[in-house]
Amino acid sequence: MASSLSLPQNTITDILSRLPVKSLTRFKSVSKNWADLTSAPAFIAAHLRRSSTDPSLLIRRYHSQSGWDYGIWLITNLTLSYATQLLRIPLEESLPLFPKIVGSVDGLVCLDISPCYASDFAMWNPGTKQIKRLPLPLITSSRDNPIWMVFHGFGFDSFNNDYKLVRIVSFRGNDASPFLRVEVYSLREAVWKEIEERFELALLCGGQDGVVVDGSLNWAAIGLQGFADRKVVISFDMGREVFKTIPLPPVTRYGNVKVVSYMGLLAVAVYPLVFAANGNNMNRFEFWVQGDCEDGMKRWSNMVVVDNFSKSLVPVGTWGDRELVFKHVGVRDRENQSSLFLFDPVDHTTKRLPVDLVDICFQGFSYVESLVSVS
Repeated sequence: MASSLSLPQNTITDILSRLPVKSLTRFKSVSKNWADLTSAPAFIAAHLRRSSTDPSLLIRRYHSQSGWDYGIWLITNLTLSYATQLLRIPLEESLPLFPKIVGSVDGLVCLDISPCYASDFAMWNPGTKQIKRLPLPLITSSRDNPIWMVFHGFGFDSFNNDYKLVRIVSFRGNDASPFLRVEVYSLREAVWKEIEERFELALLCGGQDGVVVDGSLNWAAIGLQGFADRKVVISFDMGREVFKTIPLPPVTRYGNVKVVSYMGLLAVAVYPLVFAANGNNMNRFEFWVQGDCEDGMKRWSNMVVVDNFSKSLVPVGTWGDRELVFKHVGVRDRENQSSLFLFDPVDHTTKRLPVDLVDICFQGFSYVESLVSVS
């Protein structure tokens, strides 16, 4: 009787691939067959494909460097009723400071757990609750050669089927000009390696992490030499491990630039500076997307222009690769509106999220549940 009622293996696989990670984790202890099935690479990939259609929003919030009111929150069901959940990091109690999120890819969240210079990292899967502290980076600071600034990014290298963490270390040279060293951590090989490939025509802008777009990590930068007095994007191809410089539209000179991914394409949000020297400031919001043209070249197109744009609205990223996430800095209005909302560049609609983020610092990342291992 049991045999006649049993389901085909492909049907069982299909059903299980639709379940949340929490349920699948419990099932591992119930059945060895299910434990083996849900640990197989093919099943993990199938489950990831399904969960990627319904992303959540992962946010890191805090009031100050003291860590007061710090937390990493997960906002789910963004298109329906909204639900928020405070996440606990297993290493949290042993950390000197609250961690910074470097990036969120395929359910893996890369954390910067160092007190300074982005010198200690951990890989975390909030769904499976796995966490792994990574080996310490190779490039360090010294009395004779102190680190000036560090930039980083985390993404998936589809060419080599590997997750990579990129660390760009800037040192102050003897002539007061910075010089750079770059190293890459491979999750598959579990090692750091320094690479010789560099970029010399730009200075990265502080406060922004690398954004993943089509197998590359991208940072906003200030141009030098041939790109002097212009803002550019520095792009790192994770497969070939080479850099290139991408010019931006000329309108970015007097505005802030936020690099984002939009529908799998490189995009930039340009918005007013809070403070601008000599009164030079743009007063509008612009959203540009770089797409392929018929001649094989990539060109920028302007999707959105909003005149008289408020300085209190700051873009922080995208959700689901198609809606911009904005935070509202300062005091809320009389209607007690939320300080976080989504904006669709196509139909210009907004969705307010029930998260109080007034007067605190904030990071936002699109997140999907997965069974991808931190190892």
